[in-house]
Amino acid sequence: MDHINVLFAEDDADTQELVSLVLQKEGIHVMLANDGPQALDIWRKTPINLMILDILMPEVDGIEICRRVRQISDLPIIFLSARGQEDDVVTGLEIGADDYIIKPFRPRELVARVNTLLKREARRQKAVRQLNYKDLVINLDSHRVTRNSDSLPVSPLEFQLLHYMMRHAGKVVSKPDLLQNVWGYAKQVGNMNLVETTIRRLRMKVEPDPSQPEYIQTVWGTGYRLGD
Repeated sequence: MDHINVLFAEDDADTQELVSLVLQKEGIHVMLANDGPQALDIWRKTPINLMILDILMPEVDGIEICRRVRQISDLPIIFLSARGQEDDVVTGLEIGADDYIIKPFRPRELVARVNTLLKREARRQKAVRQLNYKDLVINLDSHRVTRNSDSLPVSPLEFQLLHYMMRHAGKVVSKPDLLQNVWGYAKQVGNMNLVETTIRRLRMKVEPDPSQPEYIQTVWGTGYRLGD
């Protein structure tokens, strides 16, 4: 796999440096997050191949990050934590992590587990997966959106928004739902203008006539719906 991006969320600088050095020797680009909100922001905006999470982090912990990611993504996730009790490991795996490594870790073991998950993900993605509504198609492997076979230049966030709406085609989704399931915010947190602005940008890119949308419909006082 080329251009592998791994997000590592950890608030300890020494551990950040060690993991970065170990993975960079394998040709893996490491993006660092110092806390939960920063990790979620990187995940929302940047295509990544795998996520490594500490559990104890400021503001939003690794467990909550994993829960939010799993609501909309099969991204490989590894917990790297000093919490090594059996209950901790079971909890991490039950909420959707693919692996759990206990600190202090052995560098070669970390590399082996990362490579195993990346190879598994590559095999899983060999079969092209896509969703479509009428002539609007999203390819979940290449992260491309097309209309009538013409490629549309959507951002990673816009792709996630369209993906979520296609998964719920025909159903009304509220702005708080979108903030929670696309942005990863708690329902009571976040500015609704984020949703309105992103919907408007997405319409400019996917709708033949954004002033009269045929894909993303506004349901006044409730939210949005993809399709009739």
